[in-house]
Amino acid sequence: MSAVRRTILESNPVTDKLRRGEASVGTWLSLCSPAAAETMALVGWDWLVVDVEHSPVGFETMTNCFRATQLGGAVPMARVPWNDTIWIQRTLDAGALGLVVPMVNTPDDARAAVSNMRYATRGQRSWGGSRVSPYIDGDYRTWADDQLTVIVMIETIGAVQRAEEILAVDGVVGCLIGPNDLALSMGLALDDIGPGTAHEAAMLDVLAACRNTGKAAGKHCFDAREATQRIEEGFQFVALASDSAFMDAAARAAFAAIGRPDGRPDVDEVLGGKLY
Repeated sequence: MSAVRRTILESNPVTDKLRRGEASVGTWLSLCSPAAAETMALVGWDWLVVDVEHSPVGFETMTNCFRATQLGGAVPMARVPWNDTIWIQRTLDAGALGLVVPMVNTPDDARAAVSNMRYATRGQRSWGGSRVSPYIDGDYRTWADDQLTVIVMIETIGAVQRAEEILAVDGVVGCLIGPNDLALSMGLALDDIGPGTAHEAAMLDVLAACRNTGKAAGKHCFDAREATQRIEEGFQFVALASDSAFMDAAARAAFAAIGRPDGRPDVDEVLGGKLY
């Protein structure tokens, strides 16, 4: 009898790319919709991050977003609300193949995140099974210890100053700079960021720390031009906008096109040149 076959993972494609020094590009899911997650996954992104920190998504919906992401061919990930044992372990059990952990400001913070993502004797993750176990080639417990994508967020100036120590922690695969929170921690308005600013210098310091430790630098980018620029600079874990930002941009562009002779909007006029 013919059947639809499930994909079995020998390794984590995102972790593999980052460890090889390659760029891995994805986007954020904030619409709390498995249907949107599946649609976005089919675009071809390497990964999709369900934003559990800054969206109203519920736990069951998050799990269904993981299923839809996996079905569409992308790696399911999540940004947990905090560096918290319960959130980290439950989210992994629900099927995340990687986590973005916010507000990691010290090496101890990084060690705590890794410990909660690894089983004994290398960590303190409690064994309760995982939804993705049937999709893993081999024993999920040993697979997860080395294959999960562990991304710590560097989003304060204090974390920037200790970035090399944080990134040197065993098990950390890379980091993601939170540009807005970083600016706030520096006492800067969002108009005070960009080329030639102290904010930009701080981000490049994180990039240098990643190079020194052999870990992947990441950043959430505002538009495709910035994503391309950051990849050229050496950033690897590159997030571009979100499902809600893409929907908003497309809707505004289509609305602006109504009544134009050629049916096309002036994208810069509609969006200010930015998607997010």
